[in-house]
Amino acid sequence: MNHRRNRASRRREESLFRLLFMLLLFLSVLRAIDLLPEANAPLLPAFSSATSAPTEAADGLHELPLYPESEPLAVRDVQVSVCSHGLDLRGHEPRILIYHTHTTEAYTATKESPYVRTSAYRTADASKSVLAVGEALADRLRTQYGFSVIHDTTNHEPPSLKTAYERSEQTMKRYLAQYPSLVLFIDVHRDASSDASDYVLVDGSPTARLMCVVGQGAKYQEKPDFDRNYTLASTLTDHLNHIEKRLARDVRVKTGRYNQHVGQLSLLIEVGHNANTLEQALHAVPSLAESLALTLAEMEEKSSDTNSVFDPSLPLVPSGAGIDKG
Repeated sequence: MNHRRNRASRRREESLFRLLFMLLLFLSVLRAIDLLPEANAPLLPAFSSATSAPTEAADGLHELPLYPESEPLAVRDVQVSVCSHGLDLRGHEPRILIYHTHTTEAYTATKESPYVRTSAYRTADASKSVLAVGEALADRLRTQYGFSVIHDTTNHEPPSLKTAYERSEQTMKRYLAQYPSLVLFIDVHRDASSDASDYVLVDGSPTARLMCVVGQGAKYQEKPDFDRNYTLASTLTDHLNHIEKRLARDVRVKTGRYNQHVGQLSLLIEVGHNANTLEQALHAVPSLAESLALTLAEMEEKSSDTNSVFDPSLPLVPSGAGIDKG
């Protein structure tokens, strides 16, 4: 009798073990294909309330962070007249929104900038991811060039990277509804590479290279303003390479949309890649901010002179510029 009871008990234990094993295996598969909301840990706060993500109000609606009151500083004569006509990016109301569709993208960890990984080259630590680059860019544009900038740190990745652009689009539209003054949207990413030697020296310091991505929206009924966005990206690239040869890669034209249909101007910029360090990416920010300010000044001048931000006599995509699908 005891022998039969022990055998039955062992069978129950074995069945329970197999069930638990299959459940763990199933959860592992879901996590691997990024279908679990828990696959991306919540972001750790790193910045002030002026750059925080929307908060949950009592009525369940998202309240957007207030734009910080500050006096703009114009340190370069060429910036004094930036965007005084068609592209008005000055004044106390927000004109530029910096955000991140892929919020937890990170760089190669170093002794100076270690981080806890949520997956390969990703972290929930906002001070060690592309959020830190976005914050540095926002601060530089405010304090050095007097632009009115909001930096949004909403994590758009959960529950799946595949649909992150859908959520970042909603964030953009919420800000635009609250701040109709917004003109320029900048989506800051980092690229992917295995080449740790891929950087340039700016002022003697290793600096991550940059690349702009412009979408055509081929599969979408509502398409981006490709002409304006390409002009913005290509002019910015030229100014970056004037600072240091090879600082920027050629503009990458793709058939996707990347939310570049929202607002007057949209820019997707890859600041370095995962084989770069955070320090190299941050060292690219001053050059990026300066080049962006010069680009906007140039586009504003063309806009006021010709009521157009691009030269229709020039090809929109130069010969040799590849168009990628996706």
